[in-house]
Amino acid sequence: MNEVLKKFSYEEAVERAKELSASLRMRPNLGEELRHQPPETIQEFISSGLVRSLVPSRWGGYELNWKTLADTAIEVSKGDASTGWCYSLLLLHSWMLAFFPNRAQADVWQNNPDVCLATSINPSPDATISRVNGGYKLSGKWGFSSGINHCDWVMISAPAPVSGDSNETKVLYFLVPKSDLKVIDVWRVIGMRGTGSNLLELTDVFVPKYRTMELEAWNLHGISPGMDLNTAPLYRIQLSAVMPVTLLSVILGATKGAYAIWRDQVIGKNKARGGGAVASLTHQQIRLAKVAAKIEAADALLHKSIELVESGRVLEYPERVRLRCNYAYCAEMCTEAMETIYTSSGAAASAESHPLQQFWRDIHAGAQHTAFNFDWVGELFGKLELGLPVKVEY
Repeated sequence: MNEVLKKFSYEEAVERAKELSASLRMRPNLGEELRHQPPETIQEFISSGLVRSLVPSRWGGYELNWKTLADTAIEVSKGDASTGWCYSLLLLHSWMLAFFPNRAQADVWQNNPDVCLATSINPSPDATISRVNGGYKLSGKWGFSSGINHCDWVMISAPAPVSGDSNETKVLYFLVPKSDLKVIDVWRVIGMRGTGSNLLELTDVFVPKYRTMELEAWNLHGISPGMDLNTAPLYRIQLSAVMPVTLLSVILGATKGAYAIWRDQVIGKNKARGGGAVASLTHQQIRLAKVAAKIEAADALLHKSIELVESGRVLEYPERVRLRCNYAYCAEMCTEAMETIYTSSGAAASAESHPLQQFWRDIHAGAQHTAFNFDWVGELFGKLELGLPVKVEY
């Protein structure tokens, strides 16, 4: 094994993430131009050892924790949000595989714990899943598969029939090799361009039963085949409680990256129209203070939430709803902070070559993810807080 891939600590992981972020600044806009991550960036992720952070130790992983994912993603995203998005999802998806049956895990990790996985949870309305001998047949299209260009396997979800002659369905995750599907290049967007979140097309793809996992049992009740195999506290939590951590860390890191540029370059070095320093303007000082406070508040709330995530137990529904509210509100604070940064930076920030306009686009695009729909989770929390009935959802 390469020396760099030996077990490392949280502190070492963060230092490696800082090195990655510095490297990203050497090739600005490349991900934007390609509309996916360049191969050299993915290779740097692998060479750093960070992609193994949440892989089970029995497969050569490090079994670190959610604080490691969050803080390394924050550092990477200070350099580029799309890169941070793909990085954090690589770690999340490896963690998700740990909940599948052992044979499915072996298919992926037996010979290589650095394998990259993607996901898609958005089946097209005409997607079909049928039960066949030994498993399922899948046809249809699945969207928004971030990072699929550099992945070898993908986990997709869809309602599947409980039996061959039944109308009853249950939502399953299916583990599929990328060689069994077609990637359709559709990712032409204004923000997070470098994530390559393309469309997947499957045509009569067979998925053996052992490469499936029931979503509701895991997400609502904390029951999955992999939880009996991977017993570290990292693998006791449900997906809905932690998935937003991966994306919020990116948004927060990008906001911190934008703030540093705004503070040090736009305010710190520029001259005002009258010839004096922008830094001497009272209104800019006040704006700076308010933005800094919002970023610090979002950071504190994220890390307070991670303390609950790392409690090592299956969380009750009200706890998960509270977490989802926290995550959505943090994303809202970040977009508000970024809006102030961008609108206080003058016309120069609109140039394609200026990093602030890219941060502005990426942060707003990332915050549009359904994980940060505060109206939805806020309504659930409000009803629970007031003792009103709610429909328990994932």
